[in-house]
Amino acid sequence: MRRREMERFRKLLLAKREDVLSRVKIARSTELEANDADAPDLGDRALSNVTLDLSYQLSAGERDFVRRIDAALERIATGHYGECVHCGKKVQMARLEAVPWARHCVACQELQDRGEI
Repeated sequence: MRRREMERFRKLLLAKREDVLSRVKIARSTELEANDADAPDLGDRALSNVTLDLSYQLSAGERDFVRRIDAALERIATGHYGECVHCGKKVQMARLEAVPWARHCVACQELQDRGEI
């Protein structure tokens, strides 16, 4: 992959990372607001607990997403971005355009989805 393309993907990944982190920050502030609110009745407390649970799940999933983005940035830094981590072949450019944090080529991703790798 050319240096210019790598730089474009690096910028795209950094922007996506910032977007995800800002969403996590919003989810955490929502969680704090839900904790601070004194729910006057059982129904309100249940709704508050559901909101907290959803907020936690969102931020946990987003943290995993940030890890994937960070791993892609590390592959850029080491010069291995665009290589499948399983077979070592090039990840298709269309796949990287759609999923810039992709670790696998399409064939290996299908194997992983089936639990074969």
